Amino acid sequence: MNYEKELNERQLEAVTSSYQHLRIIAGAGSGKTRVLTYRIAYLIDEVGVEPWKILAITFTNKVAAEMKTRITNMLPNCSKDLNIRTFHSFAAFFLRKEISVINYPSSFTILDEEDQTRLLKDIVVEFGYKKGDKIVGLAAGYIGKCKLLEKYPDDINIIKPAFAEEKDCLEIYRRYEEEKAKMLSLDFDDLLLKANYILENYPDVRFKWQQRIDHILVDEFQDTNNVEFKLIKYLLKPFTTVYVVGDPDQTIYTWRGANQNILLKLNDILPDIETVILDRNYRSTQNILNSANKLISYNKERVKKDLYTEENLGAKVVVKNNGSGQTEADYVCREINRLVQNEGYKLRDICILYRSNYLTLDFEHSLMAHQIQYKIYGGQKFYQRREIKDVLAYFHLIVNTKDDISFKRIMNVPRRGIGETTENLIYDEARSTGKSVYEYLRDVSQDETQVSKRCLDSLKAMIQRIEIARDDINKSEEVFSKILEDMIYSIGYQDYLMKEDDGDERWENVKALFEDIRHYSKNNPESTFDDYLQNIALVSAQDEIEDGDYVTLMTVHTAKGLEFPVVFIVRLNQGIFPNQRALMESGFKGLEEERRLAYVAMTRAKKLLYITLSSSFSYVLGSVTGPSQFIKESGNAVEEVHSQSSFYGGNRQKKSLFDDGPNFNFERDRPSREPVKQDFDQPETNGIDDWKVGDTVIHKKLGKGKVIALEGDGIITVEFEEHGRKSILGNHPAVSKGGLDA
Repeated sequence: MNYEKELNERQLEAVTSSYQHLRIIAGAGSGKTRVLTYRIAYLIDEVGVEPWKILAITFTNKVAAEMKTRITNMLPNCSKDLNIRTFHSFAAFFLRKEISVINYPSSFTILDEEDQTRLLKDIVVEFGYKKGDKIVGLAAGYIGKCKLLEKYPDDINIIKPAFAEEKDCLEIYRRYEEEKAKMLSLDFDDLLLKANYILENYPDVRFKWQQRIDHILVDEFQDTNNVEFKLIKYLLKPFTTVYVVGDPDQTIYTWRGANQNILLKLNDILPDIETVILDRNYRSTQNILNSANKLISYNKERVKKDLYTEENLGAKVVVKNNGSGQTEADYVCREINRLVQNEGYKLRDICILYRSNYLTLDFEHSLMAHQIQYKIYGGQKFYQRREIKDVLAYFHLIVNTKDDISFKRIMNVPRRGIGETTENLIYDEARSTGKSVYEYLRDVSQDETQVSKRCLDSLKAMIQRIEIARDDINKSEEVFSKILEDMIYSIGYQDYLMKEDDGDERWENVKALFEDIRHYSKNNPESTFDDYLQNIALVSAQDEIEDGDYVTLMTVHTAKGLEFPVVFIVRLNQGIFPNQRALMESGFKGLEEERRLAYVAMTRAKKLLYITLSSSFSYVLGSVTGPSQFIKESGNAVEEVHSQSSFYGGNRQKKSLFDDGPNFNFERDRPSREPVKQDFDQPETNGIDDWKVGDTVIHKKLGKGKVIALEGDGIITVEFEEHGRKSILGNHPAVSKGGLDA
């Protein structure tokens, strides 16, 4: 094998070095996996190491399988002896052989996350909770954190609880361990902890495995946690070689326990360690690398390096600011069409990256409107998410009381104590009267049904809230987005979601839906609630795209390790990316991790990198969002663009695009490609930015009032003299500003 021909100078040094301990700092796109693979092949082929004396640890099972395949292709005779595993896979392999020393059978069962949650749900009931209560998520998180600190229940002594439910969580943890023991089961964390326990406390076992392994190689070492590193240290003997490959600039999993200081300060443990930096990039153009290098240079906790390429400079990084989220999405879609139609790119070459899953909504709208096929990885399409389906089911019942499908979905959401038996009884009774379930429950009296008073009262209360919302919408006194928000809050849906482990993220999705409705109302002031639901039905009815040429959408975390010719990093706004919660909870460390995440996003791009943002009011953050600090830190300048929104119909005075039904013409309604300069600091206001608190309002139906608050998205709160406080659209045709004597 000609290593000199197949590797560059730094890669060759990393592969052929004779140092006992090596730390390879491998920048994005520098051939990290290639170097690790060739190192294993070199040890076997050139140094004469037996394959079974090598232990290689990878981050995922997929990478482990790929590395085995590559090495087998190079060295066909060593395939059966290759030991390339993840940390958890190796620990399970070790325990199958050695766990009997702690009186546990080698046939133990491994619980996955779903099994763990199911067990915890059964346990919390013993403590007086319900299976759907927030305590399930709290207990799961508490157990995970304790195990990351290598603490089982007997190791914990609570003097002052860190949070209100900590004592309950500890007792649930205790019962959890007891139940696992009865079932002869281990969870994922146990695999590492039990392996470490045996290696620490049984010298004969430790000696046996130390003699078996002469070379330890670890991939993605920056993502190693303390428990995993302890496992490695137990396997070391005086002449074991340690070879780690990683990049501190790509540490983006500290929230899972990853400790980049293990890589950064490895010389404290292995003083003779040699470091090789791989900084030649084989993926991106120099302009892309320049932006990434400038950005990450602001981080303090890193090994300094600047990625470079011997390829050409490439196109400049494009940074576009747009007036609204939908305008931003439309710009991205117009640019995608231009790249495909004029520049020879395929849809499969293009990826849209974002910080959080809830941000996909505007882009899904626009991709649909522009007839661009797409696929979301690492998350569901917006309207297919459970919480969005729940809320839309309530909305559908406002319009159609005969919609039994929607009613069945929300009958026990939030939970109203409706069991399967009661549900079947209700459906049977409704069927016998010929009415829909909604109409039957609305009209039936207690003496006409076998449904318990508690269940009937609960369902009637829910129906009454829907009736009130319908009446308010029909009165047209208040913008319907406000009425819908009030209804969802009143039924307790937020409280219901927040009891779940991922309740925060799900509630952010619901707030994004509210924001979507507000945008629609603002851009279509004469539209009705029925119009909005019709648009949603058309969008949500689109089939999933399984195969073929499509644009990829994913979070930056999901994109780790991937690359695309064209990358759009969208919604790069302060508070969104960097994430506001990360900054609030972790301060400087949180900012550095967010910056590393942005660095990872930039270095996914091979040929073209676009950065986009909006300058509109964010309902999720509750404020107008400015540009991310990462834009300036990466040395880029912002160009402002304002374009008509294709999904909402821009400033069209009738219905949105989808209201045109069979006569709808995508080419006719596609927005102009020409950029329009706009003031970056001003959000898009659709001509109503002159409303101020204290202004007099004249409404054709509600009469005279005063503006008492500006809510964003064109909605103003008015105190009317005769009709009280209402939230209305400032640009509605029925609204005008009163004069001084009005």
